[in-house]
Amino acid sequence: MQHQTNSSWIGALLIILNADQFGNLFTTFKSSATRIETLAVYRVEDERENYELYMTGALLPPARNEEWAANIRANVSAGKYMGRVHIIDHALTPYLQFEIDWYYAVNAAAGEDIRFIFREDVPDVTYTDTWIFDDEKVVDLSYDAEGCLLYINRNDDPVRLEQARIAWTKFRDKSFPLSRLLAMIRGSELAIPYR
Repeated sequence: MQHQTNSSWIGALLIILNADQFGNLFTTFKSSATRIETLAVYRVEDERENYELYMTGALLPPARNEEWAANIRANVSAGKYMGRVHIIDHALTPYLQFEIDWYYAVNAAAGEDIRFIFREDVPDVTYTDTWIFDDEKVVDLSYDAEGCLLYINRNDDPVRLEQARIAWTKFRDKSFPLSRLLAMIRGSELAIPYR
């Protein structure tokens, strides 16, 4: 059960982050950066051109996502964990196929633990789109119905931190790795979009 009403998480400890503050968390975390992704489509202006290129069927640029991949490699080689679990349906959206080919394949090769969970297997816990840094800092990402980012909320409420920890643990325990998803796609166990 997803509880996306952030009103239960809003209190005196709510901190809205700008892009620089949010980006800094990915270079300064000490031990772990974990993510729960809930949407089938994210509308990110910085991705629009790449998505449109991908949808033409063009060859993928070999150096795609290199800056982020270098960050992953540096963190993982320093002994830090980076991982995510993305909720998916049995029919992948064109956007999710783009995300797998353009980003996830590169991120996984760099050392990020990319995992998936089918929507019907989502645990009955409070969750939303979230990053957790060092198992201490919760950053919730709020999106509109179209998948456009509204704001980035660092929430220092201990109750919200515990909710996020529980959600991450349960999601991670019930999820499966990118390699299994790719095997399902190759074996036609999942419907994939046409480009």
